[in-house]
Amino acid sequence: MFPKILSSEKQKIFPTLFGFLFLLITLLVFFLDIATRDIIAFDIFYFPSIMLITWYLGDRPGRLLAVLAALLWFCAQLDVGFSTNLQTLLLDGAVHWFTFALVSWLTSLVHKKAMQLETATKELARSNLELELFSGKAAHDLQSPLATILGFAELLKEKYQDSGDEATKDFIERIINSVKRLSAFIKALLNYANVKKPEVSTPPVELEKIVKEVIGDFHFLILQKKAEVICDSLPVLSINPGLAGLLFQNLIGNAIKYCEKEPRIHISAVCKGKEWLFSIQDNGIGIPEESRKRIFIMFEKLATRQKYPGSGIGLATCQKIVERYGGSIWVESKPGEGSTFFFTLPAG
Repeated sequence: MFPKILSSEKQKIFPTLFGFLFLLITLLVFFLDIATRDIIAFDIFYFPSIMLITWYLGDRPGRLLAVLAALLWFCAQLDVGFSTNLQTLLLDGAVHWFTFALVSWLTSLVHKKAMQLETATKELARSNLELELFSGKAAHDLQSPLATILGFAELLKEKYQDSGDEATKDFIERIINSVKRLSAFIKALLNYANVKKPEVSTPPVELEKIVKEVIGDFHFLILQKKAEVICDSLPVLSINPGLAGLLFQNLIGNAIKYCEKEPRIHISAVCKGKEWLFSIQDNGIGIPEESRKRIFIMFEKLATRQKYPGSGIGLATCQKIVERYGGSIWVESKPGEGSTFFFTLPAG
């Protein structure tokens, strides 16, 4: 539609170049009008001149060019004898001037809105960056005092282990559980904040090896819930191994957690042209259709999942990781039968 808004340095140079270039085009159109004696054929070429000069040089040069274009058109009309009726000619010239002025005004309006949008976008990006830095720093600084609280609470638990004060033991147990939940939440928040950290390069990673390591981390939970995790052959892709591990950890962990029977999980991948399509299928509680997009929202937890512990950040982190590499993530599910999470990653 319009040229991309240039940086402030380039905007000091290019407007003049564009202005002269399209002023020459406008004059060329004028002479073509006269030479070919065909006014209608070249009228349309006045518009890009007016639009681009207004866009790069501002309102006043655009309005001046609109007047100039109308005068040139009027002079060309007189020269070729297009109309012998002066009143009609003046009216037609006024219509052309109004049209050119309207184009200049609309271009100026769009340009102002574009500049406002660019400013708002930069401000939003700055605000998001500050928020991510703050959340990451706050979460990191909270870990140390939480570890201290947990340590003292566990010491109290040992001290009152053999006492008959059941109320005190219950209070201590509640403190420990609350601190552990808060610690898990802070860890999830840190993971989310760290997804966008810049990285120098992303060497090829064996995703099958990453998945096996993740499955190993869930070894005791798998034994406890009598889960079965099957992993097909997975590709070697250029992705941060830490982020890849976090992605599979969240998805496999959810598949084990949100299941009220013996979990059956199948992980596979298939090449679809320039990207790989991954799927993680489970036989868990499933997700209602109206909630399948909401689950990727930060801190969003479904009513059916309230009885399961969690931060509500895991799937938002997965989405952020996948989108970082230009992929997408979604879920297909039948409540009571299970879910299949799909995500794509570039093959290159």
